[in-house]
Amino acid sequence: MIAVKLLALCALCVTGSSALSLVVSQEQSYFFGTKPADNLLCYSKTLSKGTALPASISYTNANDKKINFVTMNADKYSVFGYTVDKTDGQLGTPAIGYRINGPSPLTYAITINMYCEP
Repeated sequence: MIAVKLLALCALCVTGSSALSLVVSQEQSYFFGTKPADNLLCYSKTLSKGTALPASISYTNANDKKINFVTMNADKYSVFGYTVDKTDGQLGTPAIGYRINGPSPLTYAITINMYCEP
């Protein structure tokens, strides 16, 4: 009986705390891979407010350096999040592509950063 009460109290606390959070379930940032300490920013692009979605982002490193880590970050919170689909290539290779889906036009900016081996 005590365990049931404790479980109900924990569920109430978790539910109550998520209601106070500014982030609901919409995604505002994505991270792909892991960034080794020596990797350098090799590509950056910003989809500005007003950009039509879906938008395709692709990058091929001219020096054949492997892309190991990718970040995509919205510049502010929005109840209208976005999703990301990998369209070609993969991490650990010199080329990769993504499609960003969401509300159109964007009401916020999204910055995409790709990090490559030195």
